[in-house]
Amino acid sequence: MSKITRCLISFTICFMLCGNVFAEGNFLTSDLWIRAVIHTAEKGQIEGVWKKGGEDTLGANRVIWGYFYADPNEISWGNTQNPDVFVKVWFDENGRIDVNFFHVSVPDIEVYSDYPYNGIADQHGTTTTSRRYIRHYYENGSSYSDENSEDGNPAPGYWAGGKPSGYYLMDDLKIAAIINTVEKGATEAVWCEGGRGTPEGKHKVIWGYFYADPHTVSWGSVSNPELFVKVWFDAGGRIDVNFFHVSVPDIEVYSNFSNEVTSIYSDDVFYKQKGTTVTHNRYVRHEYACWYASWADADCAVEKQNEYLYETMKYAYLWNDKVPETDTSIYASPDVLLEKIKYERDRWSYIVSKEEYDLYTIGGNYFGLGFGLDYDVYGDCRITFVYKNSPAEQAGLKRNDKVIEINAKTVYEIEARDLWDAVFYKGRIGDVVDLKIEDSQHQTQRLSIKKDLVEIQTILHYDVIEQDGLKIGYVVFNEFLSDALKELDAVFAYFSWKGIDELILDIRYNPGGSTSVAEYLANLIAGDRLEGNIFAKYLYNNNYQDWNEIAYFKKAANKNALNLNRIVFITTGETASSGELLINGLKPFMDVILVGDTTHGKPVGYAFSWEFCGRIFLPIVFKSVNARGEGDYFDGFSPACYAQDDLSRTLGDKEEASLKAALHYLRYGGCSNISYRAEKSAKAKKKIKLHGFRGEIGAF
Repeated sequence: MSKITRCLISFTICFMLCGNVFAEGNFLTSDLWIRAVIHTAEKGQIEGVWKKGGEDTLGANRVIWGYFYADPNEISWGNTQNPDVFVKVWFDENGRIDVNFFHVSVPDIEVYSDYPYNGIADQHGTTTTSRRYIRHYYENGSSYSDENSEDGNPAPGYWAGGKPSGYYLMDDLKIAAIINTVEKGATEAVWCEGGRGTPEGKHKVIWGYFYADPHTVSWGSVSNPELFVKVWFDAGGRIDVNFFHVSVPDIEVYSNFSNEVTSIYSDDVFYKQKGTTVTHNRYVRHEYACWYASWADADCAVEKQNEYLYETMKYAYLWNDKVPETDTSIYASPDVLLEKIKYERDRWSYIVSKEEYDLYTIGGNYFGLGFGLDYDVYGDCRITFVYKNSPAEQAGLKRNDKVIEINAKTVYEIEARDLWDAVFYKGRIGDVVDLKIEDSQHQTQRLSIKKDLVEIQTILHYDVIEQDGLKIGYVVFNEFLSDALKELDAVFAYFSWKGIDELILDIRYNPGGSTSVAEYLANLIAGDRLEGNIFAKYLYNNNYQDWNEIAYFKKAANKNALNLNRIVFITTGETASSGELLINGLKPFMDVILVGDTTHGKPVGYAFSWEFCGRIFLPIVFKSVNARGEGDYFDGFSPACYAQDDLSRTLGDKEEASLKAALHYLRYGGCSNISYRAEKSAKAKKKIKLHGFRGEIGAF
């Protein structure tokens, strides 16, 4: 970890009763007490250490969950990230309390509970490798107990026939779950990693849980586990993937371990093992041999990661004064913690793998298919652009192709469940994405396209358009990456050679990027006449006032600067960050006209990346203002002339609605009737909302 000193997160404080025979247990509430005693071969009986995972209130119901682990000071294989008994307590709105114990270890473990607490355990049982589940429940003043004896095989008579996108726990191990809900039918569960540990003997552990998507069902919550998972990587070469059903509806479970690239159509190969967990058969185990995949740094316990992220937010985050006091130990991952503590205006702070971050920032590449998507004015989802030499281009996809389904999910379902970030994003090179497409001739086809390394094309099109004796430069600029500097130099050299009089800068699909590239482009547009004027001020929080910076207009590094007094931008809701920085920075010094739709609204940005445990954290740390001190454009910049993104025509076609409206403005000094009438439809158009790293790339 860098930048911030790493600290251990304290464990959840457990109340203990001194001088009583039950002093060892743990109070989950003032009157609910639980305890676990682990029978070890080395030390005999030892107390299990309680670790609270989280809690939530779901309507009139309440849930608390966590786990017991063996004390590493007592036994060599004990580890805070090696759960031995998962526990989920459900406080039902009708007054019943369910205390559910799930045995996830080898030795026998005694479990106790007492409610209301009186110093004598109401219920007691022993979980074993064949008796994995014990339930204590309290209702109408009485206590009861039941248990399941299970062998790890899935329940017979149930079919797991879904094709979930799944989650990679490491290079070659993938898991997934589908919850069969009463309300919405089969829905893919969301994975939340709890931690990784390295017990003695070179064994390794990954654990976590699946939960129901809260956008899909009312009882879904990141703090309401539906399926616990513990993966054991044995030093002898065996992998055990253990699923523990902790819900009511049936849950399909899937796993695959292979270095082979397989088709999603070959379901039995793509997920080599699968089954269904049910209330009478809660435990399913998948076993693999000969593991050889990479392993995360053993020093990266989730507690440390959470503390590291929290400290960074408290000191470097732009809105650090808005970060609430938080017990970081209750969050199962830094990703969950970030979503809980970031400021309500923050749509952009994110965490991404170091590999993906380096590919994007250093090489201008990403894992994917290589195209953009958006809704047209009629609500149809269509391809907006296709990168050259990408898997999408090789598959024959084109601008204006209508997307009907992605990985067996309809666009309506993806939109309703807000799955745009996830539906393409999971997986690696070689993973297959299934698309149902309708082309411009209304011919429907199904395509299976393999993901590959996509090179971002920063310039999608450029040309010089002659109108009324004037030469108008037109360029579609798609990303503020450092690689764009050479491309911009070439385009502006061409414009300079052609002697253009006006410039239309089309940034309708540009999600942003480097502020230094925005500054460079500003100098090419404005020319030498603005040298020494303020382009932007970058302002940090009160802890880091010495980081504040002023960017000035500079003399262009070459002779291709244009020295313009007016510029037309074509924008949409995808125009963000450095694109808006460029607009705002030029406004005090020239006539800036926007045509198209209102921009995204991101007057803030990243300046540093914090690396930890093979991942990169990018919090928002600064806001920007122009020479007049203008900023805070969180609602975006509104266009002078509304115009639709006319996907029926190619970029650069003078009849394409947005370009046509821009050319009309340059000819007549105002909006066309068509542009004016487009105002309502442009405002009402649906948008694909991308977050975090996916929003940074702006393509799939």
